[in-house]
Amino acid sequence: MQDADMTGFNRSYKNIKWLTILLMVAAVAGAGICCPTRGSAEPAGIKTVVIDPGHGGYDHGARGPAGSLEKSVIFQLAQILAAALAPDCQVVWTRTGDYQVALTRRASVANHHKADLFISLHAGGSPMPGGNAWSVFYFSDPNRDGLLVPKQQVQENVLTERGLGAAAPWGLTDARLQQESRILAECVKSQLAGSPDIGEIKVSAAALRVLEGLEMPAIVLETGTLANSETEKQLTDPAFLTDIAGRIKQGVDVYLTR
Repeated sequence: MQDADMTGFNRSYKNIKWLTILLMVAAVAGAGICCPTRGSAEPAGIKTVVIDPGHGGYDHGARGPAGSLEKSVIFQLAQILAAALAPDCQVVWTRTGDYQVALTRRASVANHHKADLFISLHAGGSPMPGGNAWSVFYFSDPNRDGLLVPKQQVQENVLTERGLGAAAPWGLTDARLQQESRILAECVKSQLAGSPDIGEIKVSAAALRVLEGLEMPAIVLETGTLANSETEKQLTDPAFLTDIAGRIKQGVDVYLTR
């Protein structure tokens, strides 16, 4: 090989070597993203949705008459919902197994990933009147909005009483985010209402700790009351959970494309 050719060869080799190193560094940097249903790179236009399966670990949540645990049935629903969302959305989890996650940590995960939406799933039942009704909650600051805060905690940390002198510390004191969260709740409700297996569905504002501090539209979905035997049968039926997950996904689609 001529000297000129050898010089060109060495230059090309060095360029390839550096390109390889840069690609390896990029791959390592992206490996830590908590997104089991899609790769770390997010294509343009893809929305990030955080799924928050309630409870976990020592925090079992509600228990059904046949012994079903809220943390388990809700995690199964979360898995099916993630699969339904995955083709169109970047999915991030607040927990990916049976362990407890602090409520502030759940919000931190969503804010860290700059999520577009946050959906928290529960089946412990609502403290509001209505028995076994399904509920979709969005955050409201009782200090600002005159909200009547339930005095009784629901399933340890889902819903909590807040002092009248307190104020929501982060983004959801923003009235715009509160309005967007309400619209998201209504979109999800509209799709769930089409199921013949679901009775009443309520949309309500509440001072939920799991929603406090989030910097994106966010809702809590209470899928009836697990302590009700009929609800327990539904929530342990994979076909029912698949239908519900599909309806939640449709609600998200309606919200994002409205």
